Amino acid sequence: MKTTSGTIIFSLCVVTFVIGVHQTMTYGIAYSYFIFMISVGLLFLYRYRKSKHKEQEEQAKPAPKRKKKN
Repeated sequence: MKTTSGTIIFSLCVVTFVIGVHQTMTYGIAYSYFIFMISVGLLFLYRYRKSKHKEQEEQAKPAPKRKKKN
């Protein structure tokens, strides 16, 4: 997936994970759980969009020609 939106989603995933780690070290896991869930949700969204994009590319390719057996 070579789209700008995919890059932005993945970047947000990484940023929220780093923020979650910082909040965990500062306040504890109970306060940063929500931030980690946002990060995991963004990761799932990125993977879902990537797989959909790959399926669309595979469907757009023409089927290979098969040789006839004699």
